[in-house]
Amino acid sequence: MAQEFHLRLITQRAGGGDPIVRDRSISGGEATIGRAETNDIVLADLTIDLAHARMRFSGPGRVRIEAVGGQTFQVGGREVQGADLDISARPEVVFGSYTVAFGPAPDDDALVIVTREEDEHHLSPSDFSLKAQVFGRRRMSWILGAGILLLCLVLPLVAVLSGSKLLINPQKQWQAGALSKSHAFLQDDCKACHANAFVAVRDDTCQSCHDATPGMAEKALARSRDLGSPFKPLLVADHAPRERLSDGTPPPKGLGAIGFYAQTLLGHPTDRCASCHIEHTPAGKGPDPQAPLSDKPKLAVVHDCESCHTDLSKRLESTSIANTPDKRFPNFEHAPFKAMIVTEAGPKPKFQRAPLTSAQAPTEKNGLIFPHDLHMDPLGGVARQAIDLGKGAGYGAALECASCHRPDAGGKAFRPIEMERDCGSCHSLAFVREGGQLRYLPHGELQKVVDTLAGRTLIAPGAERARPRILRASIYTASGASAYRAAFSPGGACYDCHTITWEGDTVRMAPVSLTQRYLPKGGFDHSVPEHGGPGTSKKGGFKCADCHAAKTSDRTADVLIPDIAKCATCHGKTTAQIAAADDADCTTCHAFHRPGQATPTPGHPPLKALQWTKVASR
Repeated sequence: MAQEFHLRLITQRAGGGDPIVRDRSISGGEATIGRAETNDIVLADLTIDLAHARMRFSGPGRVRIEAVGGQTFQVGGREVQGADLDISARPEVVFGSYTVAFGPAPDDDALVIVTREEDEHHLSPSDFSLKAQVFGRRRMSWILGAGILLLCLVLPLVAVLSGSKLLINPQKQWQAGALSKSHAFLQDDCKACHANAFVAVRDDTCQSCHDATPGMAEKALARSRDLGSPFKPLLVADHAPRERLSDGTPPPKGLGAIGFYAQTLLGHPTDRCASCHIEHTPAGKGPDPQAPLSDKPKLAVVHDCESCHTDLSKRLESTSIANTPDKRFPNFEHAPFKAMIVTEAGPKPKFQRAPLTSAQAPTEKNGLIFPHDLHMDPLGGVARQAIDLGKGAGYGAALECASCHRPDAGGKAFRPIEMERDCGSCHSLAFVREGGQLRYLPHGELQKVVDTLAGRTLIAPGAERARPRILRASIYTASGASAYRAAFSPGGACYDCHTITWEGDTVRMAPVSLTQRYLPKGGFDHSVPEHGGPGTSKKGGFKCADCHAAKTSDRTADVLIPDIAKCATCHGKTTAQIAAADDADCTTCHAFHRPGQATPTPGHPPLKALQWTKVASR
């Protein structure tokens, strides 16, 4: 068993009476002695070094004390820097005003008794102070404080209210620092943001230039232009209605709640725009000391996401937002992704959020017939046709995701699918030749297709058939009502891609609505190199097929969006680590401000024409 020092600290009471005795043990067979609080034995005397000495067991019943920084201590009335002590002799060692006595203890341990001599005068912090001989420190503090108040507040305030001029510029007197580059044009126009004296900047002032609310955006842009902004400001919508946002925000815990309520009481609440977006950044040290260091206001997080969303329903009983588990808990698990899918296509399609789980993926009713596996089979007929079309038509090889899914201007998302651009090379809408030119069926409205076919004759079999399967309606030669039958029957131009049913002489075509964003409340960005996809060349990045199982999908109803387990391969090895990772938090995927509504925009315009059309009378 390792030897221990049993420390007993005896402190004399200032008013007399029984002394204060405190006991504790120091394990490890070694202890440090000095004035610093980090020592095992702390001796509060300015004549003692911060780290003065170290003692250890040197054998059975013996202790060795050695000076650390060259200072000495007394043993038997002599100044020494080291000494071997026999515990059984009950030796005493003097450090400044402290006496450290040793005595035997059970199990070959040592009893160490520390006492302080109070009769003699020893140096104290007051002996080293620069005590004023004329004015006391308290009096000087009041004089200096009153002088600053008079020169820096009272006189500038009187000057502003009376219109008189002072040698001291009131604005520069209280200038908190240079504005960021985005607001630098307001440097000399304090009232643009500070509308009222002694009142913190309010949200309506910020929103007067940054409000993205419908009907207010134009006014916001106009005001920023009138103030002299050299560029368009970033327009944002608030995270939630102000009242509900305040009600759903919990006060800080512990002593922080005092400051929270005090700031609110004094008109300086912590839920303002300016509470998180802080202006007046420190000035630079370059050629222009007044130049700002940052491009935009500094972002300071007052409340993190978990503090509001962990128990949100307790503060907002009417909320429809689910409580978010606290990621600090060991059993934290991110909720499944919920995709916005089409449940009913039409001129006004209906959407519903459905959880994405590996056990049971949701399906949607978008009205389209498109087997991904057939089109992406590298050895199938579609691949053969794409090769025959060649690079001049944008192909020349088997189809891949980028053949139809084209990135938008920013590369973050994809442009909507267009039949003529993305499908027309193989699925031609040509139906007749007139004057040496091919005529094409209109795409998108059933009634226009019916009107176009009225009195027309379809192209004869084999005519203008430059490549296989390009003229899907060419297997018919018909006119009048037969032409309609041909277009909307097996082998017709519309049949393979659209859900078509016949009831007597009436044709019905299911409308098409394609979802453009399945996760409208998430911030997934395809342009991030690590995410891979079209337009990215990050070595080792993901390919489309790594996340989207298109090659095994034989129906358009499949929602090919991966669940959270796929994201976890990079953002934490398990779902419990995604939000807890050092380089990932809620704002990695979720933005506080929403520039638009959460409802997704259909990627394909719905068919607006009559969905029931009588053709027999044509």
